[in-house]
Amino acid sequence: MSATEQVYEGSCHCGRVRYRAVGPWGFMEHCHCTDCQKSHGAAFATYIQLPRARFTLLRGEEQLRVYEAKSGAKRSFCRTCGSCITSGADSEPESVYVAAGTLDTPPAPSSEIHIFVRSKAPWYEIKDAHPQHSTYPETWSE
Repeated sequence: MSATEQVYEGSCHCGRVRYRAVGPWGFMEHCHCTDCQKSHGAAFATYIQLPRARFTLLRGEEQLRVYEAKSGAKRSFCRTCGSCITSGADSEPESVYVAAGTLDTPPAPSSEIHIFVRSKAPWYEIKDAHPQHSTYPETWSE
């Protein structure tokens, strides 16, 4: 492991699913799409992107179920407690998006962005200064 890599561990609410992810991370995305609102029961969901090869299930693979939304987003969740663990899509096979709320190791600071603000919950006001994008950003190198 190099000096820029950090090992993060996470789990579902009931602890049956555990994983390890090796940073560095990509963006920390606060996604305001309706899929994320419905799947998390909140105004938005926060995910951290990393290469799929850096994500390892430590236990509980048999506990995971995958739901594919009409949009093509696939979310893995614990069948016992319902915690969303990851998100991804066939269009990005090399990436996995880890649900930040499932991390047991606090993540190092990273660049934060808001995506899909065009469909944000009308009762939630974004008050931070992080960049906001109507859909995906045109470039991920902002």
